[in-house]
Amino acid sequence: LARQDRGGVLGDFSVYICAGVAGNCAPSAKELSLIIESAGGSCIASLAKIEAAAGQLIVITNDPPTKTQQKESKKARGAHIRTTTWLFDVMTKQKLVLDDDTKGNTGKATRKRRTTSSLGKDKAPSKRARRNPTKG
Repeated sequence: LARQDRGGVLGDFSVYICAGVAGNCAPSAKELSLIIESAGGSCIASLAKIEAAAGQLIVITNDPPTKTQQKESKKARGAHIRTTTWLFDVMTKQKLVLDDDTKGNTGKATRKRRTTSSLGKDKAPSKRARRNPTKG
């Protein structure tokens, strides 16, 4: 309900897309802008003209960020530095998580390996077993 009151998952936030993000394993600048605005956020073209309060600014970098993007994002003191992976995760889940403030978030999910029971029932078949199903 709070998300609806803000106008979307990014409502009340200004978003800056670092140079080199758009079109580089991400949608074009125009498409990114449309995505952000459809979620209630507003895109800003330059960090020099920051009008948003620091806590209301999100800076988007590549995943992982380039050195240039790291330098660029440091100009936005107090901003939430996030990656394109994080942005797309927010858009698909419609849930905004900014729990680690300005430390940055790679957005990478940690994968848990499948655990094996004492009987080995949950264990994935070995390469040998897949090649030759008659031998274990």
